[in-house]
Amino acid sequence: MNYKKLGKILGKVMILEGALMLAPLIVSLVYREGSKNALAFAIPIAILVMLGLVLQLPKPKREGLYQKEGFALVALVWLTMAVFGALPFVISGDIPNYIDALFEITSGFTTTGASIVTDVTALAHSTLFWRSFSHWIGGMGILVFVLIFIPESKDGSAMHLLRAESPGPQVGKIVSKMKVTTTILYLIYLGLTVLQVIFLMFDKPITGYENEKFFFSLLAAFGCAGTGGFSFLPGSMEMFSPYSQYVMATFLILYGCNFGLYYLLLIGKVKEIFRSEELRTYILVVVVAVALVFVSLVAKIEQFPQTYTTEEAFRHSFFQVASIITTAGFSTTDFNVWPVLAVGTLTILMFMGGMAGSTAGGIKTSRIIMASKGSYIKIRKLINPRYVPKA
Repeated sequence: MNYKKLGKILGKVMILEGALMLAPLIVSLVYREGSKNALAFAIPIAILVMLGLVLQLPKPKREGLYQKEGFALVALVWLTMAVFGALPFVISGDIPNYIDALFEITSGFTTTGASIVTDVTALAHSTLFWRSFSHWIGGMGILVFVLIFIPESKDGSAMHLLRAESPGPQVGKIVSKMKVTTTILYLIYLGLTVLQVIFLMFDKPITGYENEKFFFSLLAAFGCAGTGGFSFLPGSMEMFSPYSQYVMATFLILYGCNFGLYYLLLIGKVKEIFRSEELRTYILVVVVAVALVFVSLVAKIEQFPQTYTTEEAFRHSFFQVASIITTAGFSTTDFNVWPVLAVGTLTILMFMGGMAGSTAGGIKTSRIIMASKGSYIKIRKLINPRYVPKA
């Protein structure tokens, strides 16, 4: 095990996390939250930078990493990010119990969205920002970002790291160099986030939060980009206007797509995009799921006219399908009281997830396709042992 090289990369991750904490520190200063909230980020930043620089001192005998070291590094990185990422919550006093704070930030970085916070309105702006920002950081995987700053080796070390970090069944490069690949992926990720913020800014402010328009747009974009589920308002996304709900649902679907397809779009290979069987299946599943949920809600409208209008039924159907299939977990209404067909459809989508190479969770559409094809071939061979599947 190349411990010195692991420590060197881990040190870079610490310095990077310290740099990322500058964003909520700036938020704390902008909203004049006081020295306690500022120190809640300044202290961890100082600790992370110092430890990170110390870990840069030893010189490893071997620069490369084997696959086992790649898997070990991924585990160490996520643990380190969570251990230090929880400190601002504790120091600020917003989440005084360290174990609770550790749970909260781990949920953020892993884009799980489970929370121990019972009243989000009581949290400081900097804390809310750090919670939602953790979704954005963890969405693409922190090691994917770190690969941008690690010198590319000839022994495939970067690929070992990407393979250990990636949730998809297959990992590949969209261009010849891994560093360029990760840079492109993150630029696309950043571009989609900025684009969503711009679209959300066209909406009117939420009543009672007129001065928070840009701040809430940022938090919503962070949550959608990482397909996490941290809410920053009572009732999750219920207080947002229909326009913003449509925007968020649309971008959730986009974040659930393979980011490699966006690169093909950027270089003009549009036909290649629609040759993707996974994309066609993903879109078909979304359309069918929205239709099933919408029909079940319309049937309920006829029985209980006061529940939803037709537009509301479609909007909630679209939003919840987008939120659940990407495992974001946001909500615009209480879907627990929906008909069995609607709830059952959402439950299936939760397990399925988005496409491989996206920020969405779940089993992934590509694995569902492979499992379905494999099962079909097995059944055909049981019926006809001489059956030969088509290439």
